[in-house]
Parts: sequence; structure tokens; C-alpha cells
Amino acid sequence: MTYDELKTRIADYLNRSDLGSVIDSFIDQAESEINRKLRHKDMIKRSTAVLDNQYSQLPGDWLGAINVDLQTGDPVPLFQKSLESLDLYRNSIQNTSGQPKYFAIDGDTLEVCPTPDQSYTIQMTYYAEIPALSSTVSENFLSRTAPDVYLYGALKHASVYLMEDERIQFFAGQFEKALEELRIQQQQGAFGKGSLLVRKRTYGGKTKPQYYYKS
Repeated sequence: MTYDELKTRIADYLNRSDLGSVIDSFIDQAESEINRKLRHKDMIKRSTAVLDNQYSQLPGDWLGAINVDLQTGDPVPLFQKSLESLDLYRNSIQNTSGQPKYFAIDGDTLEVCPTPDQSYTIQMTYYAEIPALSSTVSENFLSRTAPDVYLYGALKHASVYLMEDERIQFFAGQFEKALEELRIQQQQGAFGKGSLLVRKRTYGGKTKPQYYYKS
């Protein structure tokens, strides 16, 4: 479903022709909620940066860390700590510099410890915001693979705007159901049975094929 198709569907469901100026806001609100609730494989991105300071700016679409690695030949993982734990560790080493071992997220910045003793290249693997639909971004992975999530999310926020209590409950339920089905679909894809292999077994003097999955 494209951006224009989504707006048309929303207007059709609401049976209103006077909401054109606010339909965009319903889509924006749905996207904000989806970004808070959904973590999907197609939201994973990688970004590299030069690390030469205690603090580094995070990518603008950052939602949450998966891995942060120093790129020093073989990648060296940095381990995440809370800000409080990072401060305690920094105090325990008397704030000496060295090769970073730990990181914490502080607002829109990445804080590392020890403070780098030279310039390092890091690779950040993270969950990124879904690219917002607009007149210039007509579709994204979610509008292509799970348009019902977009539709019901926007309709829920439209019903709040219109103060239609019964519809709020209905569309909220459909929205959560569509999100959960998407999560289940991803889990099933991530933990499939693997390749089907054949092993020969002998039963009563006869050789028969036995099929099994290699995980």
C-alpha cells in the first residue's frame, strides 16, 4: 500500500471527505506508536563512525542498540552498561584513557569508557525508525508487507480525534492484533526448521529413507 493509497483507505473507512488536512497527522501518530512498539528485522541498520571522544552522536533514526563493535581487524564488541554503571567503572579506573570496552546510551549520544586513547572506527548495529511515509516517500517495508498495521493504527488515532469511543476500541484491537501477527511471522522466519535432509535407515532388512530437518 502506497502513501496515497493509505490516505484514500483511511478516508473510505471513516466515510468522511472533510479530514484531508489531518489524515497525515493520523499516519504520523501511528508511525510514532509503531516505532515504540515494533522491533523487526527490516528495522535493523548498520552505521560506522569515528570514535575519538568520550561522546559520539547517534544516528538520527536510532531506536535501540543491537551491537557496537570496534573495527580493529577482527571486530571487538563493546558491552552495554547503564549510565550509572559506566560512571562507577570510570571512577574505578580513575578516568584513564585506553581502548573502549563499554558503552552507554545518554540521550542522543553514545558514551564509551575508557575514553579513547586514539581514533577508532566503530560499527553500530541498531534498530532504526521506520522511514516516514510522505509525498516523497511513497512506501516502506511495513506498508509493503503489513499495510494493515498502518491502516488500523491510523484509524485508531482518527477515532480518538473524532471522539468515537466504540471505534477506538475496535481499531485499537485490530492494530494490536496485526502487530502481534507480524511479530509471530518474524519469529517463525527466524527460527525455521532448516534444511530437509535424508538419512537411510534399515527396518526388517529393508532400507528406507528417513527425512529430518537440520537446524
